[in-house]
Amino acid sequence: MNITRLLCTAAFVTALGVTAPAHATEVGNARTFGLGFGLGSPNSLVGKVFLGPGQALDFGIGVSRYGWGRCWNGDGYVRCRDGFSDVGINVDYLWQENLVYSKVTLDWHIGAGGRIWIIDQDRFDNNSNDSVALAGRMPVGLDLMFSRPSFLEVFAEIAPTLYVVPGVGLDFEGLLGARFYF
Repeated sequence: MNITRLLCTAAFVTALGVTAPAHATEVGNARTFGLGFGLGSPNSLVGKVFLGPGQALDFGIGVSRYGWGRCWNGDGYVRCRDGFSDVGINVDYLWQENLVYSKVTLDWHIGAGGRIWIIDQDRFDNNSNDSVALAGRMPVGLDLMFSRPSFLEVFAEIAPTLYVVPGVGLDFEGLLGARFYF
């Protein structure tokens, strides 16, 4: 199944499950757990849990399967074109602060976390040797919440990512997405 279709279906089903009436933006207050999708590098299913005022934990699981991606060539990561399937998981601790509060709420966030990639090495040697890549991340982004619908958060994020395993390399990941809060 196409990953974009899967992400859209998951977002739609999630939105159907949110039926409680809302009066003001409840994201981070009455509704502290959100699930959604992010489009970018990598396309991901994303989630966020508010731990307290101005503190959150976000996470995502992303898949690279579009013919372009990062390949390890022995000296570092290079951009390659091949059919492949890599799965990445990230977890970040976020500090979030309000910029605008009216009919919409605009927050900015900065965080620290990590990413792990399980990389399909078949594109190099056909021996089915999968590899792991580990990285530290520092996401910075904007979060927009609405008074109606109060369960929706739209976000944009860029995350400088420093890979340390299997070799040192710097990457920039970016996402545009939405989360639906319960």
